[in-house]
Amino acid sequence: MKDIAALSRILMHATSSANEAFGEGLPLSKTDEWAAASRGLIAGLPDGGITGPAGRKSWDIADFDFLKEGPPATVNPSLWRMAQLNAISGLFEVTRDIWQARAFDYANMTIIRGDAGWIIVDPLMARETAAAALKVVNETLGERPVSAIIITHTHPDHFGGIRGVADPGNPPPIYAPDGFMEYAASEGILGGNHTSRRAVYQFGISLSTGPEGLVDGGIGKTVAKGQRTFIPPSALIAETGAERVIDGVRFVFMMANGTEAPAEFTFFMPDHRTLCMAEVCTQTMHNLMPPRGAQVRDALLWARCIDDALALFGEQAEILINCHNWPVWGRAELCLFLEEQRDLYKYIHDQTLRLANLGQTPHEIAASIREPDWMAEKFHGRGYYGSLTFNARAVYQKYYGFFDGNPVNLDPLSPEALGHRFVDAVGGHERALSIAEQAVEADDLQWAATVLSHLVFSPDQSDHARKLLALVYRHMGFRAESGIMRNIYLTGAMELEEGVKPLPMAGGRNADLAATLSVQDWFDAFALRLDPERARDIDITIEFVIGDKTVCVSVKRQTEFARLGATDAKADAKVSITLGLLEQLAAGEISLDDAVADGADIQGSVNAVRQWLALHHSFDMWFNIVTP
Repeated sequence: MKDIAALSRILMHATSSANEAFGEGLPLSKTDEWAAASRGLIAGLPDGGITGPAGRKSWDIADFDFLKEGPPATVNPSLWRMAQLNAISGLFEVTRDIWQARAFDYANMTIIRGDAGWIIVDPLMARETAAAALKVVNETLGERPVSAIIITHTHPDHFGGIRGVADPGNPPPIYAPDGFMEYAASEGILGGNHTSRRAVYQFGISLSTGPEGLVDGGIGKTVAKGQRTFIPPSALIAETGAERVIDGVRFVFMMANGTEAPAEFTFFMPDHRTLCMAEVCTQTMHNLMPPRGAQVRDALLWARCIDDALALFGEQAEILINCHNWPVWGRAELCLFLEEQRDLYKYIHDQTLRLANLGQTPHEIAASIREPDWMAEKFHGRGYYGSLTFNARAVYQKYYGFFDGNPVNLDPLSPEALGHRFVDAVGGHERALSIAEQAVEADDLQWAATVLSHLVFSPDQSDHARKLLALVYRHMGFRAESGIMRNIYLTGAMELEEGVKPLPMAGGRNADLAATLSVQDWFDAFALRLDPERARDIDITIEFVIGDKTVCVSVKRQTEFARLGATDAKADAKVSITLGLLEQLAAGEISLDDAVADGADIQGSVNAVRQWLALHHSFDMWFNIVTP
């Protein structure tokens, strides 16, 4: 067993050399992006950061002041450059009557001057950061009311701060794409607990900022802490070409559903000659399947959507803004930008399917696909958020599923079973460690990580194996060009060294949004918690009356099913209750007696209702990922 400190010194030298060599292959001294990211700055962020009502800090761009130095050996130089660009913060004038608040949160908030007030596009993730951005706007440009809100798509970093700019009791008109309510409330609910845990990895939420920790999230710094809020939209846009005059400003919308989000639109402002591409285009390669977990996105549809925008608005637009990163100015420049973004997703789509049709599996495709030549010169095509290899596997999954055709993968061993057998097969724990150490010395990090992961998941795992795997993951993160890949590697290293440490997830659950769930969505989500062992030999039917809706819930054959609009005279119990009370009851926040005292009415067997509740798990977000 070799000394980890000595192996660390070997890896640090190798990482420094690898990062230096990586940087030599790119035009890192280009200044075009710096000029664009800095253009129009008229005000900075509040000194001392942004805090909430209880004094808890939600955001402080000063946490990233270390980026003012040159690139360290512990960060890929290309990512360091992008991290510096994304740290350029404040209120920026884009053009006449259009501004952007950047680096107040993960996304941008765009502000448009209307006849009567401010039109806000995408009010950030947290109430505190959105309110702070609006405060800077009013202090800098003159105080005006918010006259309208536009939400471009269903991801929470674009609407969670809405109560920071609008009064829910008297909100302004709120515009969103068709399908918004269906997906905004339900997209993260069914898989939400798992997604939330993996989001901690993706966004580096548990990492400290610094050259050996969190530096960037690719399309922004990281997600702000603070209260997530929601106000339902009052107007939905359903078709490309729809025109609206909003507080005196003309908008032409283009639908982008099924590209970066299941419900999304872009829009053009003819009088300002400004095209907003929402998150369909950013200054980096995007994800076709986010590592936090989501449905695979359609790369071909994505490319066609960008081409549609080019065809519809390319001859008129002179400025292109996105909901992350910085704008593009000039008609020729924005048209070229759109063409290259379009071709990026088309290339990934076509090359993945070409290689698949030549007989390659997803991992073989990821190993053989090469970036197009133009990406060596154009940073907006590089993988600071998405990555080429990850996206190629996403395209494969979109068309073929997770099975690669090899019979051995029809029913693979669990990580624990595979770890045990692997270690035995190579000659035991010490032999496996020796193989891993040799791989580290040879700078063969993926193989080292593979061997060590088997060791960690084997019954005779050791502290040495965990520490060595953490070291390997850390250096894989140090070399990653993708900000979120770096975050995932470094968070994995932290879990190996320190175990899983729950964090106070301030505002992590959006209660406003959860309250908008349909009755069907709520019962479908609750059914996921059914423990089949507890439900063995159970046969229960409960009829719920929730407002003007009825739903019959049956537990039979160790399965729970909810039928909306049904009644059952033979139900074990009939419960009249609000969805809010039912949510509190299911979460264990109140007892059944409390619910009855608060207005719930139970006819029939109260014990059947108690039994039904007791059949369900409570999900703990803080499960292990890189350890058994």
